Amino acid sequence: MANNEQINALINQLSEKLNTDSKQVKDALQKGNFQQVLKNMDENQAQKINEILSDPEQSKKVLNSPYAQALIKKLMG
Repeated sequence: MANNEQINALINQLSEKLNTDSKQVKDALQKGNFQQVLKNMDENQAQKINEILSDPEQSKKVLNSPYAQALIKKLMG
């Protein structure tokens, strides 16, 4: 399972790609406000993520990955 350094690195990478402060990304994810995170993302990438999130099977597959589980655990406290 991913450790805190890996999770922080993922958040930092995401914030760089979104041109957003990593604290803002983490706060948005903790609040479940994915649209806030996606608004700064490339339109095609945001559309792909929305497609995954709207497909229950795809969402389940992504959310059950070890990295997603570690990230969820860290963000939920």
